[in-house]
Amino acid sequence: MAESRTINTKRNIISGLIRQVLSMILPFVLRTLVLYQLGQEYQGLSGLFSSILSMLSLTDFGFSLAIVYVLYKPIAQGDVPAICAIMAYLKRIYRRVGIAVLLLGLALMPFLPHFVKGIHPKDISIYFTYLIYLANSVISYWLFAYKSALLNAMQRMDIVHSIAALTRVVLNLIQIAVLMLFKNYYAYILLYPVMTVVNNLLIEYFSRKYFPQIIPKGTMRVDLKSDALKQAKGIFINRMADVARNGADNLVLSSLIGLTAVAVYNNYYYIYAVVYRICAVIANSMGASVGNSVAKESKHKNYEDLCMFTFAFSWITGWCTVCMCCLYQPFMTIWMRANASLILPERDAVLFSMYFYAITMCCIRNQYLSGAGLYWELRLWYLLEAVSNIALNLILGYLFGTTGILLASLITVVFFSFIARNTALFTLYFQKPMNGYYAEHIAYAAVTAAVCLVTRGICALVSADGLAALIGKAMLCLIVPNVLYLAIYFKTKRFGQISRFIKRNLLYRAESP
Repeated sequence: MAESRTINTKRNIISGLIRQVLSMILPFVLRTLVLYQLGQEYQGLSGLFSSILSMLSLTDFGFSLAIVYVLYKPIAQGDVPAICAIMAYLKRIYRRVGIAVLLLGLALMPFLPHFVKGIHPKDISIYFTYLIYLANSVISYWLFAYKSALLNAMQRMDIVHSIAALTRVVLNLIQIAVLMLFKNYYAYILLYPVMTVVNNLLIEYFSRKYFPQIIPKGTMRVDLKSDALKQAKGIFINRMADVARNGADNLVLSSLIGLTAVAVYNNYYYIYAVVYRICAVIANSMGASVGNSVAKESKHKNYEDLCMFTFAFSWITGWCTVCMCCLYQPFMTIWMRANASLILPERDAVLFSMYFYAITMCCIRNQYLSGAGLYWELRLWYLLEAVSNIALNLILGYLFGTTGILLASLITVVFFSFIARNTALFTLYFQKPMNGYYAEHIAYAAVTAAVCLVTRGICALVSADGLAALIGKAMLCLIVPNVLYLAIYFKTKRFGQISRFIKRNLLYRAESP
């Protein structure tokens, strides 16, 4: 079983990374075309409506993730009738969610002008544009989206990743052609719901192909439904906190400053999100395997695994943080053609990097929270995080603009996502002190800060300008941090553990037929 978990995790990681690489370049080109061909207000409008609809997506109440958790046990037991009944239940929930999203979305339409301060594109209707984005969300719920939960629980997220990569590449290529040939914003955004239909139909096809025995039918057992409802309530509040931390940023910026501020913030956020998603692929690909391990292995083994994977992830996350600190501004200067109005101050770039490190270092820990099914137990902390982030966004955003928004997100991540959730995991699942775990995290953060300062100092010696300077600094960021990490960690216990783990699994892979 451990070998099977390792194979599934590696497969999911590889497919996820391929998807991220494929979906990184074309969206960047597309974003650049929107900014240059149409204008920053169009980009800001897209970001605003995406944020509004991310809030409406809360109406699934977290059932998709809750169902994945509930599926772990019947899948491990091979209980096909129970799996079919659970999927039938999720299918009904998703149909109702689609209706709820549609009704709530339509109810928000009269208030759209209040979300936009200052100028907005005059040659388009914000109402029609919003309806297109709303249709994209609703279609996703009504058309086989629930099958993704099955593939996730079956440890076959590689299928979902591959389909998403294919449809995203096709979508972006067509959108690029539309922008270059017609410069038509409506045609550009109408492609979103079209490709959502294609994506969901492919998920339905492959879920039937690989798991033909899983047909949504039957009645879900009362105990499983009760467990799903309990977990869904906790996940819903958790998602409220995530949306408050991410989606509310654009709403506050648009309301307080305007669409241009949203566009500038989203340009930086786009770079952050690309790097974050690459790291998250690694962690999220472990989700089903961690859930299986929590169900079958001892707490001591799972704790040691958590510490080992956290160490490995701290290296990856730390290196990405160093790269962001050193390359953010040089890259944005080239991308935005040195337009000062589209470039944030250096302090905001550093805050983006700090925020990235803080939230990404929670990714591995989150897999164990999910595997242990602690969503409901964390409900009050999730709620406090959502309320605190919205309040801090409004206060700090009003006082300091974009800098305040970033500070609000960073503060809530540290106090609620990191400290509160660690406390719950160690109190309710591991049932042991977390002093050692915290000590390791503090050491990793201190090492990353030191490596970042050294690398920035060396990068400052690069005398070239423009693209040559960016390439030179990128080469330094590739070599210097990793050499320093290796020198610092080489003799440590965790380095030895992860080295043995990698060797075992590489050898196993090599011997597999």
